[in-house]
Amino acid sequence: ARLHPTIPKVFIGISYFTFQYWLSGILSAHGVERTPILIIMSALSAGGFYALDGTLSGFITSAATAIGGPLIEVGLIASLPGSLAYHYNDAGETGFFPLWIIPVYFLGGPANGNLARAFWNALGDDSAEYDEELVKPIQTPVPCPECQGTRAVPCPNCDGAGTYVTYGEQV
Repeated sequence: ARLHPTIPKVFIGISYFTFQYWLSGILSAHGVERTPILIIMSALSAGGFYALDGTLSGFITSAATAIGGPLIEVGLIASLPGSLAYHYNDAGETGFFPLWIIPVYFLGGPANGNLARAFWNALGDDSAEYDEELVKPIQTPVPCPECQGTRAVPCPNCDGAGTYVTYGEQV
């Protein structure tokens, strides 16, 4: 079930992440200290991860996002002129961003991970799962001597009816 999230679960994950992102900005804008914001964002992130993903691969993705996202921001903030790149109003403990952005990025993992899984499941070809009704061997009255009537599509040696076809002639 965790690898096949429902559409409502995908939307809940995106909404929950958006709420957490919004709340972090609201709390910061209203003068809440960094430590309480970090605690709140960490609790929301942990609860959201547990409820929305909880897989090892999801944890690795979330951790990579939590580390990589802020590092990319540091690179952008440090290398682009102030007029071309955004900057945090509060440069925080790092001099580039407040630490509470790390759990915000972490929760982006389940939100985006479930969205990716939903697209993968909708558009992908999961070769590990076949519907036996869709992949049936061709049933022929006289099996082809080459494929023995076991192919899901006519084999190149027979016409799917158990006879051999050559030069447009059925033999």
